Amino acid sequence: MALATSNIHGRITISDDAVAMVAAYAVSECYGVTELVSNRFSDIVADIFNKRKYGKGVRVTTSDNRVFLSISVSIKKDINTDAVKESLKRAVTYSVESFTGMRVKSVDVNIVGYKI
Repeated sequence: MALATSNIHGRITISDDAVAMVAAYAVSECYGVTELVSNRFSDIVADIFNKRKYGKGVRVTTSDNRVFLSISVSIKKDINTDAVKESLKRAVTYSVESFTGMRVKSVDVNIVGYKI
């Protein structure tokens, strides 16, 4: 499903993949994050064949012009997890709202591993 809105310039449609790429870029810029981790089988297969899929580890759901994001990440070992989660939520919310012009209802951050 895609995000759709209209303004004085016309109707604008943004794909979920584009929103996932923006969110993934915002996550990669946050301190303490080592990588995005995918839970989808298609992303795992793409990694095996060296076909990088942008937006890996980000799941986008839209409902009533609101965006719901779920992010799975691996973080550095000796970092405060609550601070990283809050930083990710703020960075992703700001980036996606700036890109789409729509409100982000929630950002769920799942820490699935730690790296040294």
